[in-house]
Amino acid sequence: MAKQKKVDLNEPIDEKTKPTLSKSELKPELSEAALTLHGDYYRQLQTNNTMGKPTPRVIFVRHGQTEWSKSGQYTSVTDLSLTDFGVKQMKATGKHLIGNSDFQMIKPQNLTHVFTSPRTRAKQTVDLLIEGIDEETKAKIPINIENDLREWEYGDYEGLLTSQIINLRAERGLDKDLAKGDTWNIWRDGCENGEVNEQVKQRLDGVIDKIKAIHRKALENNQPSDIIVVGHGHILRCFAARWVGKEINVNPQFLLDAGGVGVLSYQHHNIDEPALYLAGAFTVPIEEEGVDQ
Repeated sequence: MAKQKKVDLNEPIDEKTKPTLSKSELKPELSEAALTLHGDYYRQLQTNNTMGKPTPRVIFVRHGQTEWSKSGQYTSVTDLSLTDFGVKQMKATGKHLIGNSDFQMIKPQNLTHVFTSPRTRAKQTVDLLIEGIDEETKAKIPINIENDLREWEYGDYEGLLTSQIINLRAERGLDKDLAKGDTWNIWRDGCENGEVNEQVKQRLDGVIDKIKAIHRKALENNQPSDIIVVGHGHILRCFAARWVGKEINVNPQFLLDAGGVGVLSYQHHNIDEPALYLAGAFTVPIEEEGVDQ
């Protein structure tokens, strides 16, 4: 494999030539080289500021594959474990995401906190992500079980497919006043005997406030602070939306596959300018039958 050209961290980023990843580049045999560019780009983004201080980041990770993520069933309170594929998936993600090599985005010594949903699938994901960190370093990283990172509660729709939810609501006469062609929308309509967007918004805003308090202190002390947040499909899309001040009563148009990774940080090294790295999301590929459709 050809040696990848490294980014000079002392030079400003050229937006026309900054490294990007196409789907074809993310083959297992190329992923290390591709993520080398990813890692260099992030380090330059993190250090290229007028204050000379490291910019804190949130690396958010959706849990690995479960039987219901594979089938498309809505899963909130049902406490599923990862599939065998999901375990392999998150082991690979941890290997590529965390470590001291050039291509790894998170350096273990810079990982100051982990926040995770209380569900088994999320806690398994945390264990798999950080298993490559040496025990001494790992013991210093607080792992916070955060109930407010649990999935959007689906109520009566737990375990159903979208088509089944639409049919159930039709049987109950709930959507008869919708415009022709319009159907149930979780962002707008919420879930019967589950949660609506305002409830989700309030609990996520509380989590974001906790994280920003940690980051603010890190900035004041000129210290790095990478925080991993592990959760679920809907809740992490809501989390990213709320991070940048978007309302969640409409679909924020974010996608996040099982095992997917994204990055949040701040513009201009300023806690009051939260931002989403558009180059940030990736899923470490595993070639095996049974991936989510």
